Amino acid sequence: MESRIAQLNKIASRRIRAQAALWVTELHGPGRNTALDVRVRRWISQDPRHAAAFELATEAWQRSGNLPWSIPPTASPATQSRKRLWASGRAAAGMAILCISFICAVYFLRDDTLATGPGEQRSVELNDGTQVLLNANSHVVVQYDDRVRKVRLVSGEALFNVVKHQPRPFVVVVGDRKVIAMGTSFMVRREEPQGSAFAVTLVEGRVAIEPVSWPDVLPSRSAAGMKLLNPGQRLRFTGEALEEVDSPSIEKVTAWQRGQLIFEDTSLSEAAAEFNRYGSNRITIDGPALGRLRVGGVFRISDPSSFVQAMANAYHLQIVNRGNVIALTDRQIDTRQKYFPSNDPI
Repeated sequence: MESRIAQLNKIASRRIRAQAALWVTELHGPGRNTALDVRVRRWISQDPRHAAAFELATEAWQRSGNLPWSIPPTASPATQSRKRLWASGRAAAGMAILCISFICAVYFLRDDTLATGPGEQRSVELNDGTQVLLNANSHVVVQYDDRVRKVRLVSGEALFNVVKHQPRPFVVVVGDRKVIAMGTSFMVRREEPQGSAFAVTLVEGRVAIEPVSWPDVLPSRSAAGMKLLNPGQRLRFTGEALEEVDSPSIEKVTAWQRGQLIFEDTSLSEAAAEFNRYGSNRITIDGPALGRLRVGGVFRISDPSSFVQAMANAYHLQIVNRGNVIALTDRQIDTRQKYFPSNDPI
């Protein structure tokens, strides 16, 4: 019996087992009907893991007493009285089991997706105390289990302040790579959900970047295919095995947490793209030649119009308002189309 339960546990994932627990709970509830039976049978037939999980949940229910919701009375009044007391105790126990099953199922089925929209930043503390600070337009999925604290960065940028002295390693998955850390503060940035390009900046501690197929353990030394970073270093991976390690200013790469963007010899097109992460209005550059102009300075994330005006003043450009698009151009335009922001540049 025990070996069979162990095999079922191995087949069914935690999330599938949670759904199976919900089905068993509903089947033993007062709302059971033909439609529910059909839905359950359909779910079981969809995947062998569903069948294994349902059998496991049924086994757990039977071990708890296979409690019914109602117990028919016997003929004897005295016996009925004893049965009512007995039934009330069983019913209370049954309700407790139902509540526990429901709570466990909700825990495993809850949405572990964290996301932010344009101009939104969010700070979240995970259940181990690790703090995740999401930048605008970011999306992560938390996948903790008993062996590893795993987070998948789908897109955007996040700073991870990982709790120290934990037996489970902390892993951030980025495409076909992963970052492994323990007691560490680091940032991961990924622009395209389907792309392989990403950047990892280590603020403090130690991290290893390696293929996602490798074991989820923090290595003691470097190996082929792995990169170990020291505090202050950044690894930029552009895909196709092209990678670069540099040491940017930590103040610069974390400026978004203070509501700022810091540019140092950045192209105008890259600076505009950075601003476009944070608002509904978009900045466009009219032509690749203008996009290659260099930008430097500190700007407020919430004030793209000041940035646009500063660039127009510095390079004698024109500003055109096209609805929710602000264009920078060097072409001659009708002055009635010009857009003059009211804010002064920083």
